[in-house]
Amino acid sequence: MSNDEQIRAGFIASRFARLSTSGKLLLILTLALLPLGLIASLASIETARANHANRAAAARLLAGDSADRLSLFLDHVSASLRLAGRGGGAGACRRAAEEISVAGVESARVALFNPAGRLICASASFPGTLPLRAPGVAPQLLLDGKGGMLRVILGTGQNWALAELPRALLAKVSHPNAVDGSYDLRLADGRGGVMPLAAMRTVALGRDIVSQLPVAQGQLRLAMRVESLPLSANELLITALPLLMWLAAAAIGWVVANRLILRPLGELQRAIETARARGGALVMPAMTTPAQEIRDLGDALSGAMATIARHEAELEDGLARQTRLTREVHHRVKNNLQVVASLLNIHARGARTPEAIAAYGAIQRRVDALALVHRSHYAELEINRGVALRPLIGELAANLRGSAPPGMAPPRLVLDTRLFSATQDVAVPVAFLITELVELAMFRLPGTEIRIGLDGEGPDLEPGRARLSIVSPGLADAAAPRDEAFVRGERVVGGLARQLRTTLVTDAEAGRFALDIIVMDEGQPRMDGAGGRDLVMQQRGGALPPVHMGG
Repeated sequence: MSNDEQIRAGFIASRFARLSTSGKLLLILTLALLPLGLIASLASIETARANHANRAAAARLLAGDSADRLSLFLDHVSASLRLAGRGGGAGACRRAAEEISVAGVESARVALFNPAGRLICASASFPGTLPLRAPGVAPQLLLDGKGGMLRVILGTGQNWALAELPRALLAKVSHPNAVDGSYDLRLADGRGGVMPLAAMRTVALGRDIVSQLPVAQGQLRLAMRVESLPLSANELLITALPLLMWLAAAAIGWVVANRLILRPLGELQRAIETARARGGALVMPAMTTPAQEIRDLGDALSGAMATIARHEAELEDGLARQTRLTREVHHRVKNNLQVVASLLNIHARGARTPEAIAAYGAIQRRVDALALVHRSHYAELEINRGVALRPLIGELAANLRGSAPPGMAPPRLVLDTRLFSATQDVAVPVAFLITELVELAMFRLPGTEIRIGLDGEGPDLEPGRARLSIVSPGLADAAAPRDEAFVRGERVVGGLARQLRTTLVTDAEAGRFALDIIVMDEGQPRMDGAGGRDLVMQQRGGALPPVHMGG
């Protein structure tokens, strides 16, 4: 099998798998019974075609019968005219007209002329003398221009005779005995004259059967057109019956399977969902006609759900105990960090040299940063959404500004951060990195402005990351010489960036440090460490206005 065939087969299988069970059952039954229905329908169609061919042959026989009847009638007219011409006299024309006419229709008109064209006799309805030349012995048949009558002219020895046959008379004579009127008769001569004898009644969905036969030794042609139904009512029923049986079998199979299997399964599924939503035992629905196997399945599911509910209760108790233990551990770690911070504060007050005071201050700032992250993580345990970075950065910036030594101008901090959360593994390096850079900037250039930004938009940002940037004139090369403290701080910041598995981008002229960090979500409201709703989270998903600290 080629790759294209495999792809096509996989696509068909996936589309079939998406169907519901009732749809699959209906499709399978339909495809399984369709060949049988088609075979039976084709056999019925062939039978209908044979019947149509028989009807066409019967129509041709009727056309031949009409042509023979009309030919015999014209021969009778010719014989009557010859007899009238031999007898002569005024009553000969009247007798000939009576012999030619048929009861119930318009009468024929007969006239007798001498060789000079003078009228000898005529029937009562004949219009008058006609200046005609004597014809031959053989009869001549002419249609008038309007197709209203047929003239029969023939010689009778010394005289010659003329008969005008109206259309109603010819239609009565040529009517086939075995046709109900769904036909069309037309009489035509060789000079373009046409006489319609009967108009056909249209049959819905009928097919034309046309027959043309010569009349009166070929002087005239009789054309019959019959409309025949392609399928009679019985044939249509026989043809459609296999397809109806196919549809009925597929529908009945689908209804039975849906009633006995699929619907009870759906009721059982809804009962399971209700029990899962309410957290109670499985209550079996009242099923009237389900299969016994479905009842057994319901009993088995009821027992399984009772076992699962018991296990879930045990797991919840164990999780509650584990949560209490974890909360106690974090609470003790937080207390220990507070004790360390207090000890550092006491020893810093007793320091005598500026170097010792600066060392105590640097250590205390880092311990405060770790304690702040740990407190935020301890609060995160209550809702399990990660450490909120905006409140963390804001509180960290306030602590760093307040830790400036006496006599030094505190920095001006501008916070432009969006609402993101991060894990503790990300929050701790971020807090230490901000502490290092803010400390470097405020000691190199006292009173400088420090802008801390956290943005999640950018064409080069990967999904799930945000860009943390610290920009300050105090971090630029022009602020102060690159001493040992600045080089050590750059090395620490680079190590923190490697811990975050990201690349640190620096701009020495602008004093900018930036790196991309992994975040959990954006714009999600959460609880802060004090247990209340964080006020800076009121604007959800959008950029919040920058926060300024200091003049």
